[in-house]
Amino acid sequence: MTGVFIVLKCFAHALIAIGRAGAIFNTASMAHGGAPNMAACSASKAAVIALVKTAARDLAHAAIRVNSISPAFIGPGQMWDREVELQAGTPSQYVPDDPDEVAAQMIASVPLRRCGSLDEVAATVEFLLSDDASYITAFDIEVSSARRCATSTAARRTASWLASSSRRR
Repeated sequence: MTGVFIVLKCFAHALIAIGRAGAIFNTASMAHGGAPNMAACSASKAAVIALVKTAARDLAHAAIRVNSISPAFIGPGQMWDREVELQAGTPSQYVPDDPDEVAAQMIASVPLRRCGSLDEVAATVEFLLSDDASYITAFDIEVSSARRCATSTAARRTASWLASSSRRR
């Protein structure tokens, strides 16, 4: 977290010193909402989002936008393999100890039933840094296939309401 703060502060000061508007983004994670076996990661990623929201307000006067992205499961690749391995190797009532079962459970929690790609994450960052996002600041974009929404009661109720109201028309 210290590194995120120092880089954000130095870059913002450099932009202000030359009188230039800009856009800054930081990477958090879907773990920011709490994830089994990941207390430290969850806390640090939540801190990144809090820093982004605070910095966005503090830097808005200088026309500097600050946002973050929170990727969910990105793969295939070394990071995905390591995450599956670590989850399987950590005793937990929430996660099986077989890596194949862990991977299947993780993918089953994603509405699109697949991992995201590095290109999808990069496209989100490209958008946040572009002029097309010139009015977006203090925001965290979840690159997650609606993972959080799919598991929330409010989302299920909203989806149910939308489905029933469309049938009435």
